[in-house]
Amino acid sequence: MPEALRLTGRGASPGRARGPAHVAAAVAPNGHGEVPTDRDVERLADAVNGTIDRLRVLAETADLQSGAILEFQIEMLRDPVIVRPSFARIRAGESASRAWVASMDEYVHGFEAAEDEHIRARSSDMLDIRNQVLDMLLGQVPADFPKGSVFVGRDIAPSQFLAHDWSAGGAIVLSGGSTASHVAMLARSRGVPMVVGLGEFGIEDGTRLFVDGEEGLVERDEGTLRLAANENAASIGAAASSPRGHAPPEPARTADGVLVRVMANIDHPAELRGLSPSACDGIGLFRTEYLMTSPGDFDDEDRQARYYSEVLAWAEGAPVTIRLFDFGGDKPLPRTSVDPASYLGLRGIRLLLARPDILRVQVRALMRAARIGNLQVLAPMVTSPDELAQTIEIFADEAEDLAMRGIAHGMPPLGIMLEVPAAALMPETFADAAFFSFGTNDLAQYLTAAARGEAAVSHLHDTSIAATMRFLSHTVPAALATGKPVGLCGDLATEPSLLPELLSFGFRAFSMPPARMALVRETLSRFNADGSEAGG
Repeated sequence: MPEALRLTGRGASPGRARGPAHVAAAVAPNGHGEVPTDRDVERLADAVNGTIDRLRVLAETADLQSGAILEFQIEMLRDPVIVRPSFARIRAGESASRAWVASMDEYVHGFEAAEDEHIRARSSDMLDIRNQVLDMLLGQVPADFPKGSVFVGRDIAPSQFLAHDWSAGGAIVLSGGSTASHVAMLARSRGVPMVVGLGEFGIEDGTRLFVDGEEGLVERDEGTLRLAANENAASIGAAASSPRGHAPPEPARTADGVLVRVMANIDHPAELRGLSPSACDGIGLFRTEYLMTSPGDFDDEDRQARYYSEVLAWAEGAPVTIRLFDFGGDKPLPRTSVDPASYLGLRGIRLLLARPDILRVQVRALMRAARIGNLQVLAPMVTSPDELAQTIEIFADEAEDLAMRGIAHGMPPLGIMLEVPAAALMPETFADAAFFSFGTNDLAQYLTAAARGEAAVSHLHDTSIAATMRFLSHTVPAALATGKPVGLCGDLATEPSLLPELLSFGFRAFSMPPARMALVRETLSRFNADGSEAGG
């Protein structure tokens, strides 16, 4: 029997996938054996220009987010400061490739030594630039890897991610990496599960792996509960179903005909490309914090409004639930480090109320976008009715300001996430909430006092599932008794073995990664609304 494998790092892109490991080569070619020539300055200049041309070609056909990352690399290569040290080394007698690698490695080390995670995250871009120019110098073709496999390595370059065909599924598992890297942003926008920060580990090439990008978990694929016994779980990590132009699926119903809404979770509008609005019942959770990559993004009201409007226009009138920024814990504000105390301190709505300058800009952007479609807004980490009241007051203030300036806007309904046990136990005290959404990922970690990304307590995962299900059996009926809409946007909704029990609690709305919707629809059709198996 193969040795057990269970690794826990940081989830950088949500979703689950299974597939054979592709272990990337640990050492990239460095050209140290190359002999200096009189044309090395010219050769390096040509290689840099050739790389810029190649990136421009990629950028012309890329989506907006991918194009912006490629433009970043182009601008870096066009900066004379980048190539000047290499030219100096060549004139001192080094070959073009050796001079380029040595100079770029100094830049990479400088980025890696930065205290700011977002600056450290740019080191992968610098490595990518280094290797692309080196390949051009040496006449090498950038390496790809088999479709449907799990890329395993120290890091993965943005250009390698963009060049790979992810249509057959797959995932990314890194010993290093960062949740703030450009590749992590790309993975979230394409729905590719990604786990980073695993540290040193040993995985043999070809080993079948299960990857959970939400929990930051990597295991040997042995058909565990997370994969479910159902053979349909083989579709995990595949491209989202029902692309535009294909026949849309029928609305999800239980075996006895009860309608159940199946909605999509997204982190970026780019995730919707190739997904038809008819393939789901709307967007159940749009995590807006992943749109913010620098402090300046918080002040750019127009940029935020464009993102929100894009999703609302895509939905064609279906409900779109956009969550207010949920920073804190393992999702620090840009240019800040993870603060362990923020798991139980300033996080979610608590942080936003402490930083109203951030909240007010987002509120204005949301209200400007609200006139485009069917917008609902979700407040994260709400604990007391007073927090909800303060948030409602800010919405009212900003609506008055927009009206005075003659700016068209709407007032979206405001709901709350029930993820703090204190709030979930007393939903009736939140009379001003328009709707409730149970966030079971955070609810589980607060019930067990075990952080999701902490390897030392990862063995408590199964305990957290059992405890969370019992907690929901008591709290969901109380939430439904208020007469307000109630949904679930955590990973429990994607577990076929748990769906019958979740139905029995009274849930009739689930939100999940798009790649999981087909499996959930099929599972729902085999059970009655009370959770009993059809025909059983």
